[in-house]
Formats: sequence, C-alpha cells, structure tokens
Amino acid sequence: MPIDYEIRPEIDCIFVTLTGVIEDADLLTAQREMFTDSLFVGHYTRLIDASACDRLAVDAYTVHSVAKAAEKRGLRRAALVAPDDVVYGLMRMYENYVADADCAVFRDIGDAIAWLAPARR
Repeated sequence: MPIDYEIRPEIDCIFVTLTGVIEDADLLTAQREMFTDSLFVGHYTRLIDASACDRLAVDAYTVHSVAKAAEKRGLRRAALVAPDDVVYGLMRMYENYVADADCAVFRDIGDAIAWLAPARR
C-alpha cells in the first residue's frame, strides 16, 4: 500500500507515510482504515510525510473530503511534509480545508518535527 500509518499512543502521535504514486482511492482507503484502527484517537498529533511521494494524483474533492473527515474525527494539530512543488500545493489545500485545526506544511521533515515538538511537552 502506498500509504502507511503508525499510531504511537505513548506519544499521542500518528505517523503517516506516503510513497510512490497516491491516488484518490488510496487516500480514502487509508483514512478509513486508520479511523477504524483500535489505537486511533482523533486528537493525536499527526505527522504526514510525503517525502517519498512521486505524485499525488488526487482531485480537490478528495483533498477536501479527507480534510473534513479528519477534522470531524478530532484533528487538532498536524504537520505535513512535501518537498515536491505539486504535492506541496495539494497539502496547502488540505491545510486550508482544516480551518479548525492547527496545521502547517513544510518542505523539510526536520522543520515539521521541530514545529510539532512543542505540542509534545
């Protein structure tokens, strides 16, 4: 699967990794699986890393749908990582759709982790 996630209850964080080409169905399926995982807690901080994503072949409707679903499930804080310009742009769209959450998009994973770190204390 091009999308993997790891839920780490000991640090209240969910790590999501996007690899290769990601299509609409991949995003929707992965999110649905994560939401039904017994370890899932909606307010956990999320680090979504698309550093290894070759292409995000999704439409604006899917971006809107996954953003709103995350918000409804309790999303409060998320850092998204996208070195690629097109992926970065789609992640900025996601950021704008989750107006009630503290969400930011970064080019570098180190910057994303540093931004999330204060929330861990």
